[in-house]
Amino acid sequence: MTLNQIIQQIKTQAESHRMVQKFAVGAEFDFAVDEVKYYPLVWLVPTGFNFSTEQRLVTYNFTMLVMDRAFESSSNTIEVLSDTAGIIIDIVTLIKRNVTDSDFEIQVNGQAEPFFDNRTDIVSGYGLDFSINTPYLESYCDIPT
Repeated sequence: MTLNQIIQQIKTQAESHRMVQKFAVGAEFDFAVDEVKYYPLVWLVPTGFNFSTEQRLVTYNFTMLVMDRAFESSSNTIEVLSDTAGIIIDIVTLIKRNVTDSDFEIQVNGQAEPFFDNRTDIVSGYGLDFSINTPYLESYCDIPT
């Protein structure tokens, strides 16, 4: 399974959530783009991969940021944090339940970190690191030559 295929699977599940208004992929510093107007927003950041020929495994690493617009007065911060925590848990559940490809295994074992950002809009939410395991098939015939 390729990185593009994995991202497409995650995107499909995130966009199926009733509360999610926008899904984006890119480097974390790209968040300051002006065209982000729809919230709650799920922002997926690929953070590299691990490759083991011994274990015959490729593990792709990601950070998923789920955010919503916060009031300048911060009066809705707890509501935003509650909603975004629920969304991030729901998306992981959707991925685990709906992605039935045997070459795709999500692994989440960490703490969701709250964040606040005011570069473009005032937003808050959570970031969660997770991994997707996929087999290393070592198929010499599939290499473009």
